[in-house]
Amino acid sequence: MIAKWKWLSTAPCNGILAAFELPEQCVKASASFEIPIAIRCVVLTMELALVSGGAFLLLLFSSVVGALARSLVDNNVFADVCETSTFGWGLVMIMAIFLQLPPRVMVRKLKVFGCSGVITCVESVLLHAGVVVAINLWSHNQVLISWRNVDIAVHRPDGTFAVANIVQNLLLVPLKEELFFRGVIVLVAINRLQNIKWSVSISSLLFAAIHVVNAKGIGTQYSAAYVAFQVFWAGLVGLFLALKLVVSGSLFQCVVLHISNNIFALGVSKTIAIAESSYLISVSAALTTYSLAIARQLQLLYLEVGHTHRCA
Repeated sequence: MIAKWKWLSTAPCNGILAAFELPEQCVKASASFEIPIAIRCVVLTMELALVSGGAFLLLLFSSVVGALARSLVDNNVFADVCETSTFGWGLVMIMAIFLQLPPRVMVRKLKVFGCSGVITCVESVLLHAGVVVAINLWSHNQVLISWRNVDIAVHRPDGTFAVANIVQNLLLVPLKEELFFRGVIVLVAINRLQNIKWSVSISSLLFAAIHVVNAKGIGTQYSAAYVAFQVFWAGLVGLFLALKLVVSGSLFQCVVLHISNNIFALGVSKTIAIAESSYLISVSAALTTYSLAIARQLQLLYLEVGHTHRCA
């Protein structure tokens, strides 16, 4: 466990263990870390099921709030913001109860940004832009990534500007996904397993798996190749963002990086075929780009772990 995440263990006992053990037993277990790894994995599975179920119920409740807001004010953007705010604050409260920490402490710990955050986000924008330029130079037909794809994504079929969809896809969806997959899943896993690698792996696998739901749109909205690429891409992005959270301690950085990724994703064709050469180019570019980014985060993580061990 690296130093910046020791605040997760501030409470003597948290999660499901807090409901099944006496306070004195919790203190002893927390101090000795004698819980076998097999039992920790079972407890983690139960805790992930619990918080996921809570998040699902919260999602339903926030949808009701959004519907009420939409009925009171005929504005989709306002309703979507109300819905996301309800969901986000609800997740903060769930995690505060789970970790037995005041909500303001969690928010303060995870909202840090600073100069390093600005530099990271600028680097992300430049890296994405470089990849887009490289793909377009390599693939002269510009079918995979083009302004035409962006134009389709930001306009409705009648030609009007899709403001609500843009706000939803570029701001609110990244916020909700980061709050759940990084702010909940990663923290719950780190808290229980005390293992960074397994925690980020679980988060990235779940993040990739949730994108399989888009398979229902194959043939109407998406091609099979696009869905396969999206799931693959989500796994890489999810791993990178989970590592970024662990290294930086900032969920806010992850949100901004996710927004940056979604902005560039607007230009990706949703009907590309797997037989097209540009598909292989896109997979290669995604793998290369995020492999380098992930390797950099792993390097920073190892440095952080080494520093923690030297200070211990």
